[in-house]
Amino acid sequence: MRGSPARCDAGRTGPATSGRRQPRRGANRALADAASAGFAAQKKSLHAAERDTERVKGLRRDFLEALQHQDVTRFKFVDETSVNLTYTRRYGRALGGRRVDAAVPLHNGPNVTVVAALSAQGVEAVMELDGAVNTASFAVYLEQVLGPGLQPGDVVVLDNLRVHKAAGLAELVEARGARLLYLPPYSPDFTPIERAFSKLKTYLRTAAARTREALTAALQAALAWITTQDAQNWFNHSGYHVH
Repeated sequence: MRGSPARCDAGRTGPATSGRRQPRRGANRALADAASAGFAAQKKSLHAAERDTERVKGLRRDFLEALQHQDVTRFKFVDETSVNLTYTRRYGRALGGRRVDAAVPLHNGPNVTVVAALSAQGVEAVMELDGAVNTASFAVYLEQVLGPGLQPGDVVVLDNLRVHKAAGLAELVEARGARLLYLPPYSPDFTPIERAFSKLKTYLRTAAARTREALTAALQAALAWITTQDAQNWFNHSGYHVH
């Protein structure tokens, strides 16, 4: 009955609950056991659920098997990322109980797209443009920025973004004696340039550029911060063993 005192069985002793829910001993014990076994809370690594379909699993297996016959040191991973004027460090230091405040622009200004290639030697063939990349600007990138540095036998690796698959792009690359290779769908883990962009944005958060000119300067410094060793580590982590 609602409002009744808690039942007390004869001969049973224990601490009074005072009407408050007590912690579940089973859950606490499970947490303690996990901690003693070396387990700790970790941030989840998320991926698209579509990657778990049989079709995509098969495409990923086929891609990895084909790598056994490729010289991955000739691979150039091309992609783009967007940056703006609101980047700032996400964490700071303060006394206990105090908040860490930072001022950022209310309006982020025009987005700047960075298109770049990552080889086993580092980041190369970088192009900046205001706004988003489209088929025309990506064709300009392949022909005028990346193209002059391509050598016969190079492989330009792209994801399945629509602008990467427009008609005529393959011919621009093949004219240099290179070829295009597309990643399996839903497979950003197969492209090491994602890690290069992550490091680039870490630098930009520290630089906190607030003008377009300052952003360009920060981008140049961030790109110089990425080393050959970084590139080779990212290649290896993504499954392309270069040493």
